Amino acid sequence: MNNNYALKKKVTVYTKVWKPNLDVTLPIDGEDIPGFREWVNWNGFSKDHIGFDFASYLNNSNECVLGLPHETPVRAITDGMVAQVFSPSIHGEYAVFINIEHGKEGSGLFSCYHHVKPAIKYGQPVKKGDVIATLYKDSGNKEGRLVHLHFLLTNAWEKKPREIDPLYVFPGLADLVAEPQRSKDFKISKLSPQPHIRIANFKDLRV
Repeated sequence: MNNNYALKKKVTVYTKVWKPNLDVTLPIDGEDIPGFREWVNWNGFSKDHIGFDFASYLNNSNECVLGLPHETPVRAITDGMVAQVFSPSIHGEYAVFINIEHGKEGSGLFSCYHHVKPAIKYGQPVKKGDVIATLYKDSGNKEGRLVHLHFLLTNAWEKKPREIDPLYVFPGLADLVAEPQRSKDFKISKLSPQPHIRIANFKDLRV
């Protein structure tokens, strides 16, 4: 979790936009993943992928692991109110997500957590760091879905929400970048020698 709280500003009813100086924490705490060392930006914000995937990390054995443990807790990044818990649809449990509104009610300042098994309910207040879900696991590996969290931020509503790249708020997530993005076969920029890549069990690379 973020440790430099002295320089951070608490999210209040007056907060209208996401900024790097806010007192927020990552939605997944590395301490909840055995052997975790550092996140790898495996599938970041782009024109065809609005959000950031917590999907890959370096561990203490100098491996790059693609796919997270399905029991990994997902946490609220700051205080807020659960505005939506999306139930399974024609897309199945993989499509379940949670939206939490922060700041003033109706502000449109949201954090969004996709591919999860919710542990909270609509209308429930949450505090920073509260466990709101665990990660979705493709039971029996029927779909070949990679276990990961798709995370998104939005700023105030106008005619439609404005999506914000999570790397703007959490710049440290861009320290290690997979090239090419969203591939089984990738290298990590700024690392030499390259770590061994250990891939989670899935049939096809579907995210």
